[in-house]
Amino acid sequence: MKRFLLLFALIFTFSLAQAQPEKWAIGVKAGEPTGFVLRKYGDRNALDITVGTYSSLLKKKAYREGEYSSIGFMLNGSYLWFVPMFNDRMIAYGGVGVQINSRKYYPNTRIREVHTNNISTGPSFTGGLEFFFAQKPTSFFIEGGGYVELLPKVLYFNPNVNIGLRHNF
Repeated sequence: MKRFLLLFALIFTFSLAQAQPEKWAIGVKAGEPTGFVLRKYGDRNALDITVGTYSSLLKKKAYREGEYSSIGFMLNGSYLWFVPMFNDRMIAYGGVGVQINSRKYYPNTRIREVHTNNISTGPSFTGGLEFFFAQKPTSFFIEGGGYVELLPKVLYFNPNVNIGLRHNF
């Protein structure tokens, strides 16, 4: 009887541990922006941090007389809300955050030696779908949204679209 109770307790504990949702994820995303992602899941929310490149891939319209370097540094932090679907095999999510970018700005396009580092910041918004593979800790996601620059150009909008993979643990 002791063996049976011990075996039952062990199986019950193991099944509870397997039923818990993953709480962290790391991954990569490609598109605009491209970078590395760290996500901390809550019950129905998540904190998403992305570090990567910002290139205005989807929007080429210049708003200053000079020219920006094609790729810059980007940091984005977003608070997301999500809804599980299809027996937790997929989630839909959306949220808001803040994005900070840094790129070189060349006031005169003929003189490439003269440049400044331009810092821009503003709110961002994100929406997406995340698909979880069966029996694997990997997920695939597709998301879109935008970034509205407040500094230095007020209300300059840049769309964001990307796909990626995450390892959930």
